Amino acid sequence: MLDFDVWTIVFSVINILVLFFFLKKFLFGRVNAMLEKRAAAVQSDMDQAKQSVKEADQLKSDYEATLRDAKQEAKQIVATAEQHAKEQGNEITAQAQAQAESIMQEAQKEIERQRQDTLNGVQSEIASLALAAASKLVEKQVDDDTNRELVNAFLSEEGVGKE
Repeated sequence: MLDFDVWTIVFSVINILVLFFFLKKFLFGRVNAMLEKRAAAVQSDMDQAKQSVKEADQLKSDYEATLRDAKQEAKQIVATAEQHAKEQGNEITAQAQAQAESIMQEAQKEIERQRQDTLNGVQSEIASLALAAASKLVEKQVDDDTNRELVNAFLSEEGVGKE
């Protein structure tokens, strides 16, 4: 069986205690300091990660707000461009109508002028024919100015005079 010697046990306990105090003095302090340093570094990394997540969330929300603003601005630009296009179209149409009306008025004036020229030419031709017929009837020659006065007086009486 086993023999227990008290002195061996006491020396073993003293050796263990000395070893324990020695390790505590030189090893455990440094290990604990290193563990605390490591724990602080891990905590710092965790805090930094949380801060990075917050910054990323903030950047994401800023990006989304900027994107919304850009979309709204794009819609506004498109609406403004459409409005300007409609205004330009209306303006071009109005100019075209005004130009068409001006051309029509000029054409009406030209038609009236040509009608008046034609009437004057016809009146002159009628006067010449009437003078020729009157000369043949009267069988005498009257001077040209007298003939014109007679024809104009006749036409005025008949309501065909110059307008």
